[in-house]
Amino acid sequence: MQVYETTFILSPQADDAAFDRQINAITNLINKFNGKLLHEDRWGIRRLAYPIKKFNQGFYTRMIFEGNGALLEEIERHFKIEEPYLRYLTVIFEGDLERIKGGRQDEISDDRRDFRRGGRDDDDSDRGPRRRFNRDDDDSSSDRKPYRRFNRVDENRGSGSSNDKSDSDSGNA
Repeated sequence: MQVYETTFILSPQADDAAFDRQINAITNLINKFNGKLLHEDRWGIRRLAYPIKKFNQGFYTRMIFEGNGALLEEIERHFKIEEPYLRYLTVIFEGDLERIKGGRQDEISDDRRDFRRGGRDDDDSDRGPRRRFNRDDDDSSSDRKPYRRFNRVDENRGSGSSNDKSDSDSGNA
């Protein structure tokens, strides 16, 4: 049997008893299909990144379980049929279950933060130090022409008679 992780969001309109019923329904499906629930994590009501079905909040729950393909099909069917489930995602679990069960949530949140930043590894020693570039540091700045402002009146161009001519032409037409 493969180990899976499913995260789903429930409608925030329900009370705690309704949340328990919906979560227990998934637990019962896992047991019915000879699966084994390894870990359940209720994150509670959180703000959504964007509105889903006109909701700005949702009750997040994550479950880690062992199961087979038939179980996954049934869980997905259940998510689609039942209305309180706003979103769901089931993936193959690749994390360290002992770390999660040990309650070391601070390290888990650090992993999530690193993933959002692009999943940088701790072994970045070959990249070298980061350097911020400043305009003064640029060696090619001596080759550049100084910045000019073009909104001033250039005395060599004249009084702008070409504009006067176009205005008179447009007035006669």
